[in-house]
Amino acid sequence: MEEINSVVAPPGARPPREWELQTFALMVAAGVAALLGMLLLASDVAVRSYLANDGVDGLSPLVGWVLDNGDVISALYLVLGFGYVFGFIYWRRRTVAMLTTVGDSDPHVVWHWSVTGWYGALMLSTWLLFTRTVDSSHLYDRDDLMNWLGWDIARLAIRLVGLTCLLIAVWQIREQVRERVATSGVILRFRDMPPRPSAIPLPPAARPAPVEAPAADDDFWGNVAALATGRRAEIAVLETTDGLARRWLLVPESGDLGAVRSAVAPGAVVSAFPEPPDASETKDFTPRPADEYHGFLEDADSGAVWYQSVKPNRVGAFLARARRARRWALYPADSPEALTAVLPPSR
Repeated sequence: MEEINSVVAPPGARPPREWELQTFALMVAAGVAALLGMLLLASDVAVRSYLANDGVDGLSPLVGWVLDNGDVISALYLVLGFGYVFGFIYWRRRTVAMLTTVGDSDPHVVWHWSVTGWYGALMLSTWLLFTRTVDSSHLYDRDDLMNWLGWDIARLAIRLVGLTCLLIAVWQIREQVRERVATSGVILRFRDMPPRPSAIPLPPAARPAPVEAPAADDDFWGNVAALATGRRAEIAVLETTDGLARRWLLVPESGDLGAVRSAVAPGAVVSAFPEPPDASETKDFTPRPADEYHGFLEDADSGAVWYQSVKPNRVGAFLARARRARRWALYPADSPEALTAVLPPSR
């Protein structure tokens, strides 16, 4: 599990919100199609019964409304059919890609027996569509119409069974994916990252060995300010308290250090990195080999800045999150370019 910027473990990793929305949209499309299919099936059964009884029982107002709007309902049913078929294919591919970023390539996660049932029902209903013996454009008598309705009823019933299987499949795959993401511990939502705890020093007996670094004097902070003004960009400064709690602070491009210096806790180790965080693409990015990296993420919605320790085998997962960030950076923990110093225990 990746180390998160907190001494408290996160409550649980979750899939990205956009993936959850795509899952919900797919289930809504299949559910609405199922409702329309039930309407069409009920109207076909009612009309066939009406013809078989010579109209003795009549037709209900609902069936009459369905017959009056049959073309619109059928067109919408067809559009939703294409939507959930291609939507499921796209959703599964996105799911596989997401699971790859958290180090899970098990194909069984995106499979369930109900997927086979849906595929079978889809193929059988399509076969019935092209093999029925009566053409709807040549309905000359009651027997032909009743025969055509029988074929249509069978096709709609099979399609409804298939939609039921599809809904079961999406629901079960969603639960399997949620479990795998939670087990991986890879945080895919910025807001799931716990906030940094208060910079309260540990008791002296519990503190780690002191860091071998110069004191953070005025010359050090002057060099940090020069980085920001020279780059004309915000510079990321990492504050490490007691070797456990880490957070990012930003030096503005003006080089004003007032807010940063007042926020740093006494005794903390501070490291300023020359390369500023940016919004560059992550596709072709390859970090310099290192045993550990300091990850910088800025939430695109709230602007909150998050720290994450990244091991080499989790670089891909970090870059997947970085694609959704406003700005990001990945610094080797042993970067020789970083300016590192230690604040005195008291000021």
